[in-house]
Amino acid sequence: MTFELRQAEISDRFAPSSLTKLAALRFGAPVILGWWQRRETEQALQWLSDRDLADIGVERHEIREVARLQAQVDAMAAKRRAR
Repeated sequence: MTFELRQAEISDRFAPSSLTKLAALRFGAPVILGWWQRRETEQALQWLSDRDLADIGVERHEIREVARLQAQVDAMAAKRRAR
């Protein structure tokens, strides 16, 4: 099997199906945005002292879960605004 034939096989396998690039962005962008927001929230909370975290009712071991829940709330609010 030549390299060119193999390359054509790979191109055919990964060729865009019915999803256009725009549709892929439409469905992929919210996933990336949610990940980014979770990451930013988690990093911001990690920088707080234990006392600051206690003031807002969060313990250090809960940071990841709080960031995940906040990202879900933000995503639901964005969907409501889009309607």
